[in-house]
Amino acid sequence: MRAVRRILLLVVFAGLFWVAWRFTHDNDAVVPVDLLGVRTLLLPTWVALLAAFAAGALGVFLVLLVPLARTRLVARRFRKELSGLESEIHQLRNLPLAADEGAAATAVGAGGDDRVDRSA
Repeated sequence: MRAVRRILLLVVFAGLFWVAWRFTHDNDAVVPVDLLGVRTLLLPTWVALLAAFAAGALGVFLVLLVPLARTRLVARRFRKELSGLESEIHQLRNLPLAADEGAAATAVGAGGDDRVDRSA
């Protein structure tokens, strides 16, 4: 199974390498690049396209960074609150059921009646 995975990975890598080589070979014409009215160096077309793609990806990343950071902060706050609630549950589980176990035992033994008045 590992051999098949490695061969498949090698084929995909070789295919991507071939596509990149063909892209650079087919787009090697030199073009001027205008940035906000300022003419820059003459660059090969593939470099200009790659730079435009990188600038777009960076812009999208920066736009999505704010909601991602907000989501992570909310998740962190909820994790802290959950941890506090879990510790509170643990503390409540460890509380004794009766405030004074000795007084409860004498009250049941003294009256002779094992019924407990729960009307209050």
